[in-house]
Amino acid sequence: MFRLVRGTGHILDVLDVLHRDRLALRIHDGAFSAMDLTARHPRTGELLSTVKFMAQTLAAAGELQRDLQRELTYDGLRAAKAKGSKGGRRPAVPADKTGDVRTAYLEGRSIAA
Repeated sequence: MFRLVRGTGHILDVLDVLHRDRLALRIHDGAFSAMDLTARHPRTGELLSTVKFMAQTLAAAGELQRDLQRELTYDGLRAAKAKGSKGGRRPAVPADKTGDVRTAYLEGRSIAA
């Protein structure tokens, strides 16, 4: 569900669009499977306050999770950079062999790793 919405305001918009188009969001397994996110007030047709609260709380938890993950990732990248690490894969061909490989390629010779 966290992948469906990006923030607390967005989840209510999504639920309103689903209701307008007469679609229901049902979560079949996991922690959220017991929740009914389609419950509306019988007279006004608005989302029940408890549904709004649950949806906003879940969206806020998802937003918090994403923010914490982003912070931890940046902290790890900064720590690695401070140690002198570079990001990304190691080159497939060592730097001292790159010139030989390029020359062989330009001459049309077979290149083996």
